Amino acid sequence: MSDVLTSASGEGSSNSRTLDIPKHDPVRFKSIKTLSSRINGSDYYDKASMEKVLEMLEIGRTEEAVAYADTLYSNIIDDEQQDIVSIAEYVKVLIVLRQWRRVSHLIARRNYHQMHIVFAYYAATALFQRNMFEEVTELAVGHLLPPISQVGPLPVRTLSQVTGRYVEEERLKFSFANLAELDNISKKLRLIPGIMITIAESYLKLMNRDAAMICINYALNLDNTTLHIERLMTKYNLVEPVQWEKYKKVRKEQLKLHEGNHDPRILIERAQHAYEMGRFAETKKVTDELFDLFGPHPESILLRIHCLTMLKDSRALLELGHQLVADDPHIPLPWYCVALYYYTVGANARARNFIGKCTMMDSTFAEAWVAFGHILHYEVEHEQSMSCYYRASKLVDRSSEPFLYTSLQYSTHSQKLSKKFMLEAVARAPNDPLIRHEEACIAYMAKNYSEADRLFRIVFHMVTETEEDAPLEMALKKNIDDFWLSMLNNIGHIARQNGRLQEAILFYAKAIKMEPKYIDAIASTALCYAVMGETSKATEFFNRALAIDPFNETIRQCMSKMIAAHKSLFDIDKYTMADNQAVKTQLILENPGMRKPHNDGFAVPSILSCRKPFITMLKERLTNETEGGEEGNV
Repeated sequence: MSDVLTSASGEGSSNSRTLDIPKHDPVRFKSIKTLSSRINGSDYYDKASMEKVLEMLEIGRTEEAVAYADTLYSNIIDDEQQDIVSIAEYVKVLIVLRQWRRVSHLIARRNYHQMHIVFAYYAATALFQRNMFEEVTELAVGHLLPPISQVGPLPVRTLSQVTGRYVEEERLKFSFANLAELDNISKKLRLIPGIMITIAESYLKLMNRDAAMICINYALNLDNTTLHIERLMTKYNLVEPVQWEKYKKVRKEQLKLHEGNHDPRILIERAQHAYEMGRFAETKKVTDELFDLFGPHPESILLRIHCLTMLKDSRALLELGHQLVADDPHIPLPWYCVALYYYTVGANARARNFIGKCTMMDSTFAEAWVAFGHILHYEVEHEQSMSCYYRASKLVDRSSEPFLYTSLQYSTHSQKLSKKFMLEAVARAPNDPLIRHEEACIAYMAKNYSEADRLFRIVFHMVTETEEDAPLEMALKKNIDDFWLSMLNNIGHIARQNGRLQEAILFYAKAIKMEPKYIDAIASTALCYAVMGETSKATEFFNRALAIDPFNETIRQCMSKMIAAHKSLFDIDKYTMADNQAVKTQLILENPGMRKPHNDGFAVPSILSCRKPFITMLKERLTNETEGGEEGNV
């Protein structure tokens, strides 16, 4: 059933059950011989049969399959007692061949969709594939659906009294055996929940989530094992946050049981889990495996686009965008990929053009509206950016991302509104490390350092998947994605401000190990050593930072202040050296070649060979020279 529903909702699955041609009665579709001619003028008889249709489908020659199916259908059009099952099988062949416009015309020609659920399902599928979502919701099929007391009235049109009588008269033209056979087809393929899911997704495209939920609940009462219902509810965030957290915990445990399994659904879920935890390198690795084994799987393309964007892999994004545009330029996903490529390379004007094209092609593409908001943010158009986030929140109202990004927009000028939207985002996804990290950053900006420290550590344990009471050294040995370098640096800043310098150095060291040229962590490590009084180590790290960025004035000022503070600790006038140390040093200085005066007219005794402080001797010499000069002048 899940495969049938996947085809009905437009996911484009190639292994859908609708690809299985129904068993046919050889008497129903008799072979037809037609006289044809070759190019050289000779005649031959061409034979049209269902076996020939199947043969053409198996080798991918769809145009010839359509031609043979049309020939078979033309043989039963003029029958006085029409075989409605044969018509249904012919329509199914057109569904397999994706002849959506012809299916719509054939069914609407005699209102077959009002006579049986099989034709209603095919009509809804064809209209949905043509993006005619309002027409799907206006199909009068309510009289074909069995009532369910737990659901109540359905948001589906039904026939009027006049139209109903007309349909009953038309049904009398078909035999009872034909209608019973259609009932068996509908029951076997479970088409009633299938059409309700198609109607539900049409309502979602029209941003009517309440009507969509009623249709989904109806489908679940008839069939609670449908895989596509689960995918639909997760795609449009139709699950309550509490239920969603329970679902993710169960799926996480199941992923452990399926370790090493190459089922594409397992691989996609593993990649999705890694993406949610911020392990983008792992996500890319899993999607690479998926693409290598199964080709560009349609359900993983969006996830791969987001992963490559987070990794700033513009080359891979460009290649993927070219492939998607070449495959089908009439859907929004390829242009979404192209827009994110230009966004990654910093060409915001072009990114804005392509993301605008994407949202015009599909105004219900929530991810595109979020990306539109990001692009407008970098163009300093904050009001328009928040408008895009608001539009996305209406499309997926249980999603946390639009509230997160709205909170970040307000963080620069309104801490109160920023906190309000952040709390809303946390309520929707309390275990999302990215959201908790941004919450910690907002607390840090508000100078609530204790709360920021608590939140940063929650994120750290989420990312490393360790318990909160686990030793710090053990947690830091875990593999952490490069995306979380800023998180480690932020925890180090909090620890340094709270006086835990050794702990801060551990976090900085982890960040430097992950990225040896991470200048923020290197300079912060130098600052920690400077505060601890370890000038040599501090100088070493300051020099490493300046080697990466030699014109960084902040680092130069910090280093200068450290040197000045270190010099102020010593008072040269009060400094004297012990006799034994002076003797030992004097022995070293006995070699005249080691030290020579630079100016013979201003030679001073060695500091080390005299017990008087150097400053005292210098003052005395200057005084004597001044007095002698004055006497000479006199």
